[in-house]
Amino acid sequence: MKKWMGVVASLLMVTGQAQASLISTTFASNNGQAGNMFDVVNLIGDVTVTGLDLNLDNGTHTIEVYTKSGSYSGFETTSGAWSLIGSSAVVSSGANVATFFDVADFVLSGFTTTALYITANNTVMNYTNGTSVGSVYADNGELQILQGVGKGYLFDSTFSPRIWNGTIYYQQGTISSESTPAPAPAALMLLALGLVGIASSRKRVN
Repeated sequence: MKKWMGVVASLLMVTGQAQASLISTTFASNNGQAGNMFDVVNLIGDVTVTGLDLNLDNGTHTIEVYTKSGSYSGFETTSGAWSLIGSSAVVSSGANVATFFDVADFVLSGFTTTALYITANNTVMNYTNGTSVGSVYADNGELQILQGVGKGYLFDSTFSPRIWNGTIYYQQGTISSESTPAPAPAALMLLALGLVGIASSRKRVN
């Protein structure tokens, strides 16, 4: 019985780990340009970003996501300082509502600042006028999203201060994009309950 309970405990632990976390800013835009640069402060260990929500006008948009270790400040027009994570097309759900963008997984290193540059390729990304560059706009106790700048495409004009409109979805730890997807939490819970039932039945038989 103890052996089965250990298996169940492990499954429940995996279930908890499979849960994604998120942090959002706002979708109440009052301005827009091709994209945004802003800093994300990681207050915990490594996390893997698995997706984004964006604020886009109606239509199809080609989105590019770049990252840089440390702050974007001073590198607004220095393309060589940035790494392209990925680029793909997405159909907008409409202005001022979340449009999910399935970005290639990337890591925000623990206890550091990472700059993000998210831009549409010659279309408009909606954002909100800010109050102070570098001020914390969103904080969930694990990540902080700071006020940044708006950008023309590509690494072009800078507009400050601006608040990126969106959501960052992430999981704790470093997750390989080629690894087998984690089982759904509900399925793991059912499996755990089934194992408990099997263990109980065997105990009664003995």
